[in-house]
Amino acid sequence: MKKILFLIESLHLGGAEKSLISLLNNIDLSRYDLEILLYKQGGEFEKFVPKGVKKSYIDYMPSIGERLKFKVFKLLNTNRKYHNAQLLWKSIKSSIPEHEKQYDIAIAWGQGFATYYVAKKVSALKKIAWVNIDYEKAGYFAPQDELIYKEFDKIIGVSPFVKEEMKKTYPNNSVMFIRDIVDEVEIYSWSQQKREIEFNKEELNIVSVGRLAKQKSFQFAIEAIDIINKKGHKAHLYIIGEGPERGYLESLISEKGMSGQVTLLGYLENPFPYIKDCDIYLQSSIFEGLGRTIIEAGILNKPIVTTNFPTASQILTNNETGIIVGMEPSEIANGIIRLISDNDLKDRLVKNLREQSQKETQKTLDAMYQLFDKV
Repeated sequence: MKKILFLIESLHLGGAEKSLISLLNNIDLSRYDLEILLYKQGGEFEKFVPKGVKKSYIDYMPSIGERLKFKVFKLLNTNRKYHNAQLLWKSIKSSIPEHEKQYDIAIAWGQGFATYYVAKKVSALKKIAWVNIDYEKAGYFAPQDELIYKEFDKIIGVSPFVKEEMKKTYPNNSVMFIRDIVDEVEIYSWSQQKREIEFNKEELNIVSVGRLAKQKSFQFAIEAIDIINKKGHKAHLYIIGEGPERGYLESLISEKGMSGQVTLLGYLENPFPYIKDCDIYLQSSIFEGLGRTIIEAGILNKPIVTTNFPTASQILTNNETGIIVGMEPSEIANGIIRLISDNDLKDRLVKNLREQSQKETQKTLDAMYQLFDKV
């Protein structure tokens, strides 16, 4: 039985973390000896790791000197040339110990620390890098990682866009596309649970889900709601997620006097009842590796408005399965108002989502089995 390691930095809230949990809960555990290795403990999704998967942690804490070195590197990185993950690895790579076990396959699930550690500190017959973001837009300096990615036998992009971007960035690597698993049965089941907060049926209830981070551009969503309501509509935005932008978003909501129009719900273990019962699902991101929450909203047959980040058109067909708009609050607002004003359009989007083939989970599993069994 092949020994396969999945390494991810943590299992805190996030799309990559959720996709790995979905994979581990769908893969045939009788085929492989699976282990998940984490650097940071205490993630919200750790409890969902299946019992048949071993779980372990990297026992390492940077020294005071390494933490100071990391701070100096960040101070010197004035033009944001390097991603913080690149600077952290530069600070600790000489002292973080090698992983003692050996594997048939080691998979770095996500860029940054996981990729660096698998490349340099894990012994495996084959190494696979799983990339789930727009690599350069996320702030990685590609030449810095060229030698790192040479350590991998295969790079997996979670969307055709990510695959093509990684091929352009590292043309000497073997790159392929395998879409993240989105578990439909699990989503349907979780969506039936009761919400803690009731929606006001007199309002247009709009939901967005994601980490409160710059790439999600929730300020665009908030400003769009302001525009909509100033035009005489009555909309309420519920944002589900937590992250470093919370303070900024709270200030924006306060400055605009929108506390009755925008609710930051924070991290919710189960966002699906809110998605199921909302009137419109909204995604306001600048970039995504795939756009997992759009897929989840589509499974629940919700009308979707999304900004035109590069992978949006690989998930939705504009005016057929969703509304794709520009990255401006006014354009987001106009897209939402179109749905409010045109019931035929709204019904067509939902009908097309219902008819859309939902066989991606098995396709992903088949691709994974084929990849693993080649070793």
